[in-house]
Amino acid sequence: MSKKVFILSSLLLSLILFFMFSLTAGSVNIPLAEIFRILSGEDSNVRKILLDIRMPRILNAMLVGASLSCSGIVMQSMLRNNLAEPGLLGISAGAGLGAILVFILPLTLPFYFIMPVSFLFAVSSTLIIFYAAKGLNSKYSGYISSNKIILMGIAVSALLSSVNGFLLLVSGSSITQILYWLNGGLSGRGWNEFSSGIFLASSGITVSILISKDLNILNLGEELSLSLGLNLKRIQKVCIVISSLLAATAVSIAGIISFVGLVVPNLSRLIIGNDHRYSVVCSAILGALFLLISDTIARTIIAPSELPVGIVTSFIGAPVFIWLILKKKKNL
Repeated sequence: MSKKVFILSSLLLSLILFFMFSLTAGSVNIPLAEIFRILSGEDSNVRKILLDIRMPRILNAMLVGASLSCSGIVMQSMLRNNLAEPGLLGISAGAGLGAILVFILPLTLPFYFIMPVSFLFAVSSTLIIFYAAKGLNSKYSGYISSNKIILMGIAVSALLSSVNGFLLLVSGSSITQILYWLNGGLSGRGWNEFSSGIFLASSGITVSILISKDLNILNLGEELSLSLGLNLKRIQKVCIVISSLLAATAVSIAGIISFVGLVVPNLSRLIIGNDHRYSVVCSAILGALFLLISDTIARTIIAPSELPVGIVTSFIGAPVFIWLILKKKKNL
């Protein structure tokens, strides 16, 4: 067994073990033996807690974490910038705008409308950025400069954030719900959200793994990639579609969660190296584990109340990111 396969196997085993631990932890502590009795078919008073509340929440946490981290590593590879993250394409700001509109509209809309509306706005903001940057593309290759995408993303995200800020000020009684959503949270997320997001997330992660060799070539630079026969225009479009759909799916389920798409891909490269055939898979597993740990902390640290998981990921992710920056500086 190679070192990289051993690392991936260890991370996967860690994810399974923490999955089991997370099932037992919460405002109601459930012994592991009780869980096995439920799984074996024996009736129990905690069946509803496990199967209708805790299990779907844990699966949603893993789904969102894997999606955000995979979206982040694809985007960082496409832009050849390790500081890139999903919010750079306006995904977070666009999803936030969609969610705020659902909360403040005079129409009484069910809560489950937030997911499709925020997903639609997230993808729409990405399309605006892409087509705006496309007007400045290279006349030779059709490849859009990464700098142009970054600058256009910053501009559109700033515009959407200003609109969100204005709507937040006039939101009235809905401000508490909006702030919770903008800080990211998995409270109340169940099987409906998981079943709605699993197809897009699994498809996006699968395609990311399939194009991992192209991502390796893309990291060599535009000129060398072209000389090696890589279709830059095609791979760029694929990367934008994948990263957008993955991040939009995650944000529409859990709201805006910071640092997962930024820190986890960098940790993945540090652990397993720059070969995307392994780092993409490592990033997805590590992202699922990171958000599962964060959500378990969020719902247990002040139980029976809970924190928005976005606060926990920022609290953990910011120091880790600072450490990564300092570590890279020492290696220079």
